[in-house]
This record gives sequence, C-alpha cells and structure tokens, in this order.
Amino acid sequence: MNPGSWLIRIAAIATLVALVAGVRWSRGHAPSERLFRRAYDTMTAMLVFASIALFTAILRHDFRYEYVVHYSSRDLPMLYLISAFWGGQEGTYLLWALFGAVLGYWLLYKESWQRPLVMTTYLGTVALLNLLMLHPNADPFRLGATVPADGNGLNPLLQDPWMATHPPVVFLGYAALTIPAVLAMVGIWKRDETRWIIPGLRFALFGFITLGVGIALGAFWAYKVLGWGGFWGWDPVENASLIPWLMVTALLHGFIVQQMTGALRLTNPLLAMGCYLTVIYATFLTRSGVLADFSVHSFPKGTVYSWLLSGMTAVTAVSVWTILRRKRERTPTISSAFAWPLVLTGTLVLFVISAFLVLLGTSWPILSGWFGNPGTPNAGFYNQVNLPIYVLLVLLLGIGPFLTWAPVPIRRSLQRLAPSAAVAAVITIVAYALGGRGIGQLLLFFGGIFTVVSNLIRFAHVAPHRFLTTGAAVAHIGFGMMIMGVVASESWDTSERARLPQGQAVEVLDRTITYHGFIAGSEPKDRYALEVGSLAGGASHSGAIRTEMTCFTLPNGQLFRKPAILRRLTGDLYISPEEINSHAGTEALELPKGTPVDWHGSTLTFERFGMGGGDHEEMSVSALVQLARDGQTESLVLPLRMYGGKMQGVAVQSQLATELSFTLGGMSVEQGVIRVGAEDASAPGAGYMLVEASKKPLINLLWFGAILIFVGCVIAFVRRSVDRLLDESTAVHQAKGTRAQRQSSAVPAN
Repeated sequence: MNPGSWLIRIAAIATLVALVAGVRWSRGHAPSERLFRRAYDTMTAMLVFASIALFTAILRHDFRYEYVVHYSSRDLPMLYLISAFWGGQEGTYLLWALFGAVLGYWLLYKESWQRPLVMTTYLGTVALLNLLMLHPNADPFRLGATVPADGNGLNPLLQDPWMATHPPVVFLGYAALTIPAVLAMVGIWKRDETRWIIPGLRFALFGFITLGVGIALGAFWAYKVLGWGGFWGWDPVENASLIPWLMVTALLHGFIVQQMTGALRLTNPLLAMGCYLTVIYATFLTRSGVLADFSVHSFPKGTVYSWLLSGMTAVTAVSVWTILRRKRERTPTISSAFAWPLVLTGTLVLFVISAFLVLLGTSWPILSGWFGNPGTPNAGFYNQVNLPIYVLLVLLLGIGPFLTWAPVPIRRSLQRLAPSAAVAAVITIVAYALGGRGIGQLLLFFGGIFTVVSNLIRFAHVAPHRFLTTGAAVAHIGFGMMIMGVVASESWDTSERARLPQGQAVEVLDRTITYHGFIAGSEPKDRYALEVGSLAGGASHSGAIRTEMTCFTLPNGQLFRKPAILRRLTGDLYISPEEINSHAGTEALELPKGTPVDWHGSTLTFERFGMGGGDHEEMSVSALVQLARDGQTESLVLPLRMYGGKMQGVAVQSQLATELSFTLGGMSVEQGVIRVGAEDASAPGAGYMLVEASKKPLINLLWFGAILIFVGCVIAFVRRSVDRLLDESTAVHQAKGTRAQRQSSAVPAN
C-alpha cells in the first residue's frame, strides 16, 4: 500500500458516503444535503490529490510504480512526460473520474432542476470509475517487484503533440455525455419530460464539441504520423469513439424538434441514454481486451474484464428499467408536411442508422465469435453501408436552410434551392472532368457542395441581423466541407511507388523528388532528407522545397514511418517511406533452413539456430550460416544481442570476401526461417529509398470543415448561454416586480 492507492480508496469511500447521503437528500431529508456536499468535495479533492501524486511520480521518475515504468523514461521531453499520465488505461480511469467529478459541480451549482435526485444519479456514474480503480489491475499506483534504473518510455507513436491532447479531450467528452442521460432518467422518474431538455441540450452540445474535437485530433494524428496515408481506418477502437458522437449528433437534432414542436418525448430520452450506453460499451471494447486480436489500439485482456462487464450490465439494466416504468401518454407527433421538423427528424434517423451499422461492424468480432469463427469487417463494409446514408444526409442538410417550421409549398422550396443545386452540379461536373469517378462518390460530393452553398446563403441572410443564430449554418457548412474532403482525398487520390537513389532526382506524380540520405545526429528517431521540386525546366529544382521524413524500427519490431507532407490549398503531396537502404548493395534476404540462396556470386545456406554467439555474454541467440564462394566455404555465426530492452543484430564481416557483411534481423523458429541484411560494399551507388507518393486532393477541406463544425457549435453554445442569462434576468425582474406590487398593496391608504 502507498499514499496514491490510499487516496483512491478514500475517494471511493467518500463516493459511497455521498451516495447514501444523496439518496436521503433526494427523499426529502434536507440535513443530508450538507453531508452530501462534504462527501462530494472530499471525493473530488482525493481525485485531485491522486492526480497530482501520479504527475509527481512521473515527473520525478519514481520507478517504484509499474505505471511510471511502463509509460515514461528519463529521456522523455516534458510534454510527453505529462501525456504519460493518460498513456495507459489506469491513468485514463483516473483522468475520466476526475473530469466526471469536476463536471458534477456544474450540475451542483448551476442547474437547479431536481438537484438532489440529479446529483445522486450522476454520482452513481462517477462511482463506477472510482470503484473500478480499486481493482489491482486498474490501480495507477501499483508497486512493482523491482525498481529499474529507467522506464520503458512512451510508445514513439504517441510522442506527438496531437496525440498528447487527443485522449484527454475524448475523455472529457465521455464525461459530458453522462449528464444528458442522467437528466433524461430523472425526467422520466419525475414525470417531467420537457424541463430536462434545456440543461440536457447544453451538456449534449458540450459533449458533442469535446468528443468531436478529440476524434478530429486523433484523425489528424493518424494522417500525420502513421504513414499509411489515411486519417480513418475503421479500427474497432476508433469506431468506439465515433458511435457516441453519432448518437449525440442525433440527440441535438431531437432536442431542437422537441423544443419547437413538443414531439420526440420518448425518442430523446432513448437517445440520451443511448449516448451514455455507447460510451460505456466503448470503454468495455477498448479496455476489457475483447478486441485485443482485432485492434492495434485495444489493451490486452485482463481480470478487469469482469468488472467492466458488470458495470456495463448495471447501466443497461437501469436504463431499461427507466424506460419500462415511463408513463405512457399521448404526445405530439411529427407532421408529414415538408418542413423543418420532418427534415430534422430525418437527419436524426440517418445518424442513428449510421451509428447502429458502425456498432454492428465494431461488435462483429464478438458476435461472430459466438459461432466459432471470429472476424472483423474491413473498411469496405463501413464505406459501402454508410455511403447511401450520408448521400441522403447531405441532401437533407442542403434542403433545410430553405424551409421553415411551418409547411410551405414544395414549388417555392424548389425555386429557393435551385441556385445551390446548380452550383453543386457545375462543380461536380468539373470534378468528373478532372478524374472524379464513382456514381456514389460523385453523388456524395454533390451533396457536400449543395450543403455548403445552401448554408452559406442562409448564413449571409441571417448573420447581419442575428449572428448568434448562425451556429447550425456554420456547423453544416463545415460538415459539407468535410464530406467533400473525404470523398476527394480517399476516392480520387493517386499514388505511385518510386525508388529514389541518393542524390538523383526522380520524376514522381508530376514532381521531382531527390533523396539526400540520413540526417546526422537524428538518432534514434532516424530522419531522412528529401527535396521536392516541380518539373518546370525538366529535372531542374526551381522552387524546390526541402522536407524530412522519419523511419526507424520500434522495440516490438514494428516499423515507424512518419511521412513527409507538402501542404497546398488544393491538396497534399504525401510521401511515405517503405524501405531505406543506407547502401545500394544492401538487401534483405530470407534464408529457409537448409535451402541455398545465391547472392552476389556467393551462396548462403542457413544451417541451424544456436544459443550465444560472438564475444559478448549477453548475446543469447544466434544463427549459423554457411557462405560458399569460388569453391571455398566459411561458417558465419550471426548473433542477436539484447540492447536497450530489444534484440538487435550485429554485423558480421566475411573473411572470404571482406566487402561482404551480414546482419541477423529476425527469425521464426516455427517456420525455420531467418531474415538477414546482406551488404556488398563493392556495389555501385550510395543507397536508396523506396517510397509511396500520393496526391490527396482537397484534403484540407476535411480539416477546415472540422474547425467550422467546432466554431458553429461554439456559436450555438454561446447563444444558449445568453438565452439562459436573459431568462434568468427576466425572472429576477418579474420576481422584483411581483414583490414590489405586494408591498405596495400592503401599505394602508391615507
């Protein structure tokens, strides 16, 4: 036991005390409010102190703690030492619990509606995380058996500013999406299914913003760092964050419909609880290890599995029980007339269908495993099933700005949207002429332009008079831009592989690329210099741009490939390394056991594995290779040596042919195969790089659109806050007027 673990335990105890006091408070026992507040303050303080303790342990390199050993090291820069806090699942539990506790004060002091019951119910969601950290495998302060001199360090893939900010923003969004679900439950329990939507809308909007920003940061990180050329791979853990965002997007549209028409009184509570359930389900998928064999992001399976499953079951049971006990009554329905309520409801339905399909594909490894052969859908499945949904969606968002809450003649609506449709058609035809293909992709691109133009017209009409009402228009403009960027960059990109000899200009995708070799001093994160120029003047480098890329092998054997990206308004040139040879005569060979392989006038035969090798005791694994050349033979012992926590090969020079050297790069004992790096110093040339270059047209519309969605939501959030302040001010003035009237009526007449 240590101080950090005690802080977690005290927080859990305070949570349970607050729950008991909250139940009594919600049943009308007023003195329990004071105990609830003190216990809640204690819980929050313990979580704050625990967070400070974990930060301190990381910054001081206190390697007594397993968490500090696994996710930090002495050579990490300060930014990544800080981000090591949420580098593993134990730290993210603490971060999430802290966010949940802090957001609770917003409910405790800013929202007066059904405060005792709301706070008690909300505290139950925070308690899930506090209790989870009591499990030894979820305790960030678990002590190790030994104290190493240094830690393992943070995964180099995570050592990027975008990834340093992505997880905390996502978990802030997760914490925020808890609140609309709690408000919806209390609204049903208290038979008050209208007042909860006002605070629920604010928190849903906050959750939409934070979770959306977190997803966008992760997508940009993947595009910028991972080197595979994309920003979204439909990985199950990526999807686990997308599903709640799609649900809360549907909920926001449902809130607006209910506020204006009174309809969707059952739909919106279902959506609010669905947001929270999908957050819990996302946590289960990510943290329980059920997707460890299907996702590169998933944590390995451990004994926390049963605790997460129990928590998810409890939340699901409470949600179902709440819906079943809801009082059935007649409520307004959505009119079938062609107006805003119908369009918003259609948008809501499409987002829910998309969320369900993504949920189905994400859960398929579990579902298919019940029948004995687990698998996961590829990206093509998600693209195909979502394509028609988003075509309809962007068409609705393009039609919406020309409608009103009351029905208008369809002919008049068609006349209003004709200019937007015409502009979208012209630009789509231009895109087709420039190489855009695919009927579905062209329709989606058309819809994106249609949405942008229609909402630009709406913005121009409304902004001069009521700027704070333009939030939806700005967000929809951003959404349309995102759709255009996704279609153009993913469906209409062009790529080409090229071999770049060092110092020679090579024509690639109407440009010249010159590889200048390794940048001295960039070890261990090896960087390489490139120069990109235009083809003007043949192979000349007029206006050439010098850039860099990174490529090195991670301790687990995975190749880290950070691309070089040249950004232009019309699109990016994306250059990703695939293979780097420091010398032109260096090649990677696979030697099956007992099979001769010819190379540069010599014959190599892998004979057997061995233990030890060379002159160093720490070399524990080796391979014996027979070299035959000009009638002579030589036995080479190629070792793998433990260095810096990973196995590395050591170059061994031939005595028969001193220009030849060999390095053992890896082995498969089961298959009887070794991988050898073979270098011939007499070969001409000075090395080369094999790259894949691709053009990503209009990719920047994706990022700019994401920013506009954020701006639009901020405008909407400010508007809601201003409306609330005006309502409170009006209520205060009315109360003062009523009080003054009562006082004047109480004064006796002379």
